[in-house]
Amino acid sequence: MTDTTRLLWIRHGLVYNPEAIIYGRLPGYRLSELGHRQAQAAGDALRTLPLVALFSSPQLRAQQTAAHVLAHHPHLKSALSPWLDEIHIPLEGHLMAEAAARDWDLYTDSPPEYDQPDSILARVRVFIAEVREVYAGQTVAAVTHGDIIAFAVLWALSQPVTMVGKRQLHTFSGFYDGYPQTASITTFTFNGAVELPIAVTYQRPYGAELLDDSAPK
Repeated sequence: MTDTTRLLWIRHGLVYNPEAIIYGRLPGYRLSELGHRQAQAAGDALRTLPLVALFSSPQLRAQQTAAHVLAHHPHLKSALSPWLDEIHIPLEGHLMAEAAARDWDLYTDSPPEYDQPDSILARVRVFIAEVREVYAGQTVAAVTHGDIIAFAVLWALSQPVTMVGKRQLHTFSGFYDGYPQTASITTFTFNGAVELPIAVTYQRPYGAELLDDSAPK
């Protein structure tokens, strides 16, 4: 066993959402045909990695994405983790146009029972701590959602975990999409007991032919 632990964050593939709804934790939102192709590309990119565990958000779209990873790692099973679940916001069921009109600020003026960036980061850090304790020196993958990954990255880079910080992701070296694209892979490399990753890398495992330009950030 080495001192290097790798945690790969995989965002789920593109969702079938013809009515342009902010689906959040609403049940039944599945991958689109394009989303399956994106997720397959992610699975292909990870096929040679020595994964020892795969975790997934409980949401259907994340579980479907995880299945593409499992296709190359039949010795694994996907374990559902509540820490990886989608953000909980009051705009669920509203049209995406409403979020766009707010410049995709999903948190300002939300009642206390809903998520804020700091509460999202708190559960992300619980998940990271559990992975590092149980799988020290090994490689683990986790299928989750865009803001979960974005706020984890801000923490890992010692940046403010806020909406302002999220909008600055494009300024950090290597984050060429400016936000975790669907089926992208963001890797945290930890060394020993050091709290923050020693390296954070981003990969979109497919080219422009699988991008969906209409998908909101």
